Amino acid sequence: MANRIIADGSFLVFSNFTQRNTQSPIPSLHLMNSSLPKPHRRQFVIGSASYLAQADWQSDRLSHNRWLSYSRDLRICRATDLDGVEWILLGMAIETTAEIEPKELISQLSTAEVSDRYYGWAGRWLLIGDSQIHLDANGLLGCFYGEKTPGDIWLSSSPVLLAQILALDSPDKRVLVYGKGMTWYTPPRSGFPQIRRLLASQTISFITGAISPRPLMPEIISKIDGDRHYSETITLIENALVTALRNLGKQQQPLYLGLTGGYDSRLMLAIAMKAGVNFTTFTRVAARMSGADRILPPKLAKQCGIPHTFLRQQPPPEQQQRRQLVRQHAGNNVSDGDAEPFVMGVRDKLKGISFGGHGFAIASGFHTLRQLPATFTVDQGAVQIAELFDEPADSSAVSGLQEWLSWIEQHPQPHLDWRDRFFLEQRQAGWLSSKEQVYDLTDLTRFPVLNASRTYSLLLSIPPAKRLGSLVQVALLERLAPQLCQYPFNPTNDKFNRWLRLAIATRDNPRSLYRKLSKLLGLRAKS
Repeated sequence: MANRIIADGSFLVFSNFTQRNTQSPIPSLHLMNSSLPKPHRRQFVIGSASYLAQADWQSDRLSHNRWLSYSRDLRICRATDLDGVEWILLGMAIETTAEIEPKELISQLSTAEVSDRYYGWAGRWLLIGDSQIHLDANGLLGCFYGEKTPGDIWLSSSPVLLAQILALDSPDKRVLVYGKGMTWYTPPRSGFPQIRRLLASQTISFITGAISPRPLMPEIISKIDGDRHYSETITLIENALVTALRNLGKQQQPLYLGLTGGYDSRLMLAIAMKAGVNFTTFTRVAARMSGADRILPPKLAKQCGIPHTFLRQQPPPEQQQRRQLVRQHAGNNVSDGDAEPFVMGVRDKLKGISFGGHGFAIASGFHTLRQLPATFTVDQGAVQIAELFDEPADSSAVSGLQEWLSWIEQHPQPHLDWRDRFFLEQRQAGWLSSKEQVYDLTDLTRFPVLNASRTYSLLLSIPPAKRLGSLVQVALLERLAPQLCQYPFNPTNDKFNRWLRLAIATRDNPRSLYRKLSKLLGLRAKS
């Protein structure tokens, strides 16, 4: 038991005695409301000792005297391949090429074949096997790593837990501000200078910490192929998404789809109908949401005969405690604005799986980066990217971008534009991954149907002229549910009756009527 470590808040307990860890950067949180979750839910740690962050954690021994410690709320399954190597899958992975579970698939493959076949898995997951750690297509279930002492490598999905283990108290000075600059720490950097984030194009040995390159979209599965016939590619994308939804429907949990007036969620509505799964739609009401997002979702759901509900914000009394909980759980790796839905308790009543079309921006072009040239030097490129996001040249974001650009220069992906790769390894892996970690605190599991390397490669194999501007989503909708195309996509507010907009806005927020009348009468509206 000498190597067993139990962490309770800011205390480290070693077998039968207690030692105060005074260098922990995150203070212990004592929740007055016992209904709130505990921090570090659905997180894991791998290191040279067992590490129990909460009472409901458990530890399993890996090879070479390494331990996997994890929250019991984190989904875990184990499988042994044909060569006798055990694989451990953390999170939720769904096969997109056949109606088979990843666990069953692994049992039919050799060790070498596993890393070729998981590129067809959608979801948010991490795979451990043959002493290596492999990430999902975007690294949405993130992996941070650092050394406690030379050669003693520790890894975790939580930068906060890793900072505690490594006794770090000097986070990055850059504060993430919602809607301003780059609202993420640019991988391979993290919120702590001494902690690194594993890129989706990398694997890492949990024994030595050695980094190896990994193809983002290997040719053995589905190379980025602009020569494939357009209709064939559209069919392959449709089949992948429908298969993913059918396999997701076998999880025996309630399914929810967040519906807006845009392209992506409408396509997911059509895909779910084609897959024949049971699900409910919802729309989260926010102060600044468009008229389209208030008016169209119930119409779209009714068109398909699917139930729809609005989730209206009713601020919980423990908002400050929730903010503290986010800080203890996610540290400084997420902005306050991105954590606001959890703080406001918007999805608290939903228990099950929420699926969505996160990631379609890669097909639409992620137009912000199209302003930049296709090639440039590492230093020049890092500064230009930062400037495009209104980030100053001396920002730590620039250093992370320089390291990332240097890595992709050394390990290029054939046929993959750096701007598309930025979306995968920066925007998704840096920003969305940290945001998803906050949602680990809820009972709702968020599932990104699109997040599979094979699906991304199919999307990118379509010529830009046929995929930019959400043309792929429209093409799929016209095949699957043409009746949904009769409704406009993301129409501006002036496309709706002004009094209808006012009535709906007043229903959602009674004070909005007062503000409108005050504006019309030339009075000063009070916030």
